[in-house]
Amino acid sequence: MQIKKSPVIHDVVVIGSGAAGGMTAWNLTRKGVNVLLLDAGSRYDTDKYWMALLPYERRERLQRGERPELGFLDTKEQPYLVPAGKRYDLYRVWGHGGKTNMWGRVSLRYSDVDFKVNDGYGIPWPFEYKDLKPYYDRVDQLIGVCGGDDDTDTLPGSQFHQPAPAMRCGEYAVKNAAAGIGIKIVAGRRANLTKPLNGRAACHYCGDCGSGCTTGSFFNTALHVLPAAIKTGKLKIISNAVAGRVLVDAKTGLANGVQYFDRYSKQESQVRAKVVVVAASCVDSTRILLNSKSNIYPNGIGNVSGTLGQYFTEQFRFHVQTFLPHLYGRPTTHDSGIGGEHIYMPRFNHRGAKRDYARGFGMQFWASGCQNNASFAKNLSGFGGAFKKDVLRRYPALFQFHPYGEIPPRADNRIEVDETKLDQYGLPIMRMVLNYTDNESKMAEEMYDTVEAIVKAAKGELINYQRGDLDHPGSPIHEHGTCRMGSDPKTSMLNGFNQMHAVKNVFVTDGSSFPSATEKNPTLTILAVAWRASDYLAEQIKKGNLS
Repeated sequence: MQIKKSPVIHDVVVIGSGAAGGMTAWNLTRKGVNVLLLDAGSRYDTDKYWMALLPYERRERLQRGERPELGFLDTKEQPYLVPAGKRYDLYRVWGHGGKTNMWGRVSLRYSDVDFKVNDGYGIPWPFEYKDLKPYYDRVDQLIGVCGGDDDTDTLPGSQFHQPAPAMRCGEYAVKNAAAGIGIKIVAGRRANLTKPLNGRAACHYCGDCGSGCTTGSFFNTALHVLPAAIKTGKLKIISNAVAGRVLVDAKTGLANGVQYFDRYSKQESQVRAKVVVVAASCVDSTRILLNSKSNIYPNGIGNVSGTLGQYFTEQFRFHVQTFLPHLYGRPTTHDSGIGGEHIYMPRFNHRGAKRDYARGFGMQFWASGCQNNASFAKNLSGFGGAFKKDVLRRYPALFQFHPYGEIPPRADNRIEVDETKLDQYGLPIMRMVLNYTDNESKMAEEMYDTVEAIVKAAKGELINYQRGDLDHPGSPIHEHGTCRMGSDPKTSMLNGFNQMHAVKNVFVTDGSSFPSATEKNPTLTILAVAWRASDYLAEQIKKGNLS
């Protein structure tokens, strides 16, 4: 098949339009930089969102063979490998906006407890909280993050938060119970509007954010920054463009373009560029960079340190269901809220006695109260009218705990490519290698102890409870670390502005650049890091430092 080569040399080619790519494209175009954006999918039609459907309506549509507009990439279309006997659940979204179309919107700031970590695992971040704080502030104002005014050493606050949504009855009870045993629970922070912003309506509390939002009341790049970038006249988007490799000039060693394939026709094309920004999400960015081999970089573009693909970090989690008996029989209320919990438990285990494990954990509490979550009824005994009354009596009393623990960066946890197994575009398929160790086991014990202590303080009843029942690796969808930032080129791929040490005109702005995962959701930090990196990139372009 003939390769289509573009004669145009673009200022910047950005791969991916999610949190990192969308933010990068928006910021560069408003600074006057011409950007070509490659997205592996196309634009979603908001009129086709399955928004606020009742469970039976969704089941009926699926039974008719219909499929929702939003969904995760089918592994049949884009497979990946895992070691024999292992499992990794990988969730990808190919479409304008990427996972920001369906993300949980939890928007938590990292702190110097995260950035300055020094516990024998990995490396510290190449900047401090004070360096990123101005960008957190800007992101909060741009996307609209609701939350409280609490400020702790592990979860910095913000003066730009919109009002927090009201807590549900169970959330009040659990927050007060936790306070009684010395555990602080604060208002959650989410990128849901609780008051209008920039022409976007406030959230109407349908609780079905994962199906998309036709009112644009939660942030996603496809609806909220890409249109603004297009209006500048500086952005061009090529849809259904599956990036394969970053191309390298054999004389200079600099990147000079990107190879991509049409998602459906498989036609190969190449675009030329002065600068390449890789922002396809951690796993796909790593695949692209590892497959970008040349005589100069036989182990992947810029991989002089040998760390590309290594130090893959994630989080692990589990779920606990309880009933709060004092809420039995309470009248049902509209508890859907902003599509998740309205409270959050920040990390606290770095205080007090030294633990026998590294890193820490936080806790979320989604799907509590009166929502589309009565599946607990399947595990209750009974029949007929009495059974239905018992389900209804318990329904308002449901409360759920979802702790997240950090997996420290380790070289043996990695993403690699297998040259012997190719996808439909002829590209080597990636293999996900992530193992839990004693460190995670020891942390999990305290996570379970913490849940049990809060449940006991709240006088709750555990439902089908079993310690050690962890989710499969990959379930948090918070991948990091395979192309990490660092001060030393011998142990990292990027500098503190997401620029490759070895290839100065390649930037990587997504979660793969993070030296650690933390216990927190990463998207707010991805947005802040991408904004900071693209500020620096625009400045370097202006100075002519990248050629």
